[in-house]
Amino acid sequence: MSNRISSSPESPSPEDTVGDAPGPDGVTAPTRPTGAVGSPDGTSLPRRSPADDAAVTPRRRSWLPRGLRTADASRLVGIDMARGLAILGMFVVHVGVGWTDADGASTLTELVAGRSAATFALLAGVSVALLSGGSAPKSGHDMGVALWRVVIRGLIMLPIGTLLTMTGVPVSVILAYYAVFFVLCAPLMDERWKIVAGTAALLAVIGPVISFYLRGLMEPGGPLDGPVETINSYDPLVAWADDGLVNFLITGSYPAITWMPFVLAGLAIGRLNLRSPRVQLALVGVGASLAAAAYTASWALMRLLDVRSRLEASFDAESAGTDTLGEALREGLPGTVPVNDWTWLLTAAPHSGTPFEVVGAGGVAIAVLGLFLLVGRYLRWVLFPLAAVGALALTTYVGHVLLIWVAELGLLEGTPLQPVTDALDWSVLLGALVFATLWRALVGRGPLEGPLHVVSMWVARRIP
Repeated sequence: MSNRISSSPESPSPEDTVGDAPGPDGVTAPTRPTGAVGSPDGTSLPRRSPADDAAVTPRRRSWLPRGLRTADASRLVGIDMARGLAILGMFVVHVGVGWTDADGASTLTELVAGRSAATFALLAGVSVALLSGGSAPKSGHDMGVALWRVVIRGLIMLPIGTLLTMTGVPVSVILAYYAVFFVLCAPLMDERWKIVAGTAALLAVIGPVISFYLRGLMEPGGPLDGPVETINSYDPLVAWADDGLVNFLITGSYPAITWMPFVLAGLAIGRLNLRSPRVQLALVGVGASLAAAAYTASWALMRLLDVRSRLEASFDAESAGTDTLGEALREGLPGTVPVNDWTWLLTAAPHSGTPFEVVGAGGVAIAVLGLFLLVGRYLRWVLFPLAAVGALALTTYVGHVLLIWVAELGLLEGTPLQPVTDALDWSVLLGALVFATLWRALVGRGPLEGPLHVVSMWVARRIP
């Protein structure tokens, strides 16, 4: 890959002359010197005329902290809000925030399981699109710089995610998988949104089927068992964190073969005019329709074909990661379905990676994004803490994994800080909201997002 995708004169790009707007997850883009409007996830949107800017940008409140002054109507704060909700949803799953029903189940966990991570992945694709120009994609040298920034951010995410996985916390860390997502979506950054959307739709249907077939061949004694063992034996990430290339692509908690549809859908959505109320309403309508169709179809097929009895017969608690089939269907599977019966592909269980789950969770993510885009400008002050968590997504995600690690090791036991880990669920939830709100209001860019931006920008600009 080269920064000079097409021939262009050697003239400074906007990225060489201005700084960047704050970004939430390491996917940021520079603000443009004239008429560009920064999005809340740090990415730039297409140029606007001075009249447009005057119409939507309120008078600056100079008495407010720097971070709050940037949270005005010219920013798509709905993206940060949606990402913040996705982060909090993952907190619910990871530390049990919420209530427990009389039967021991958690309604809140069942509601957000799988869907929060899918929203997180979809918004990563939106960020990539906005970084590279949004509805007016960059070209030539500028697109090359944007492309390399995406790839470099992914490569930086790999060691961060691997180190977090090496802590051994009972969390399926998604950051290392981001490296694969970013690298795989980079070649499609300069494609038309319809092509990207079509690719996402096709992969959502055939990806789970291909995964099921390949994983069947990887079973002990299967034709791919030996090659996979060989690859894993040479993969240092498997030795360090038991999570390497094969997992990233096919067998892990967030395998690219079934998770790229979320990222590509986000990349396609980011090419639309996200400021348009018509587009925002369309996202809500299309997303809700996809989710309703997928979950209803799965429910109907499960009953018409008496699938549950077949799944009961083939259920294996060890491979499913849960004690009962009912628990697996409610709270989720470990990223893939068992390969001992094809009817597993008819379920829509969280983290199952079936066509119905991918389309259903993807539809929910699209609808959530559209909804927050609609209400974001009106509720930007009320929901500022939620948007702040989304703007500091990398920091808050890493922070909550480290806090879980501290609790697992019992490092705070017997100290004045022991209540922090005794009430881990509230510590994670309130800690993220309070820290992100204060940091975003007083400083702006997150403590991890800042260095990630500086390094990726510095390297990308120097790649010929």
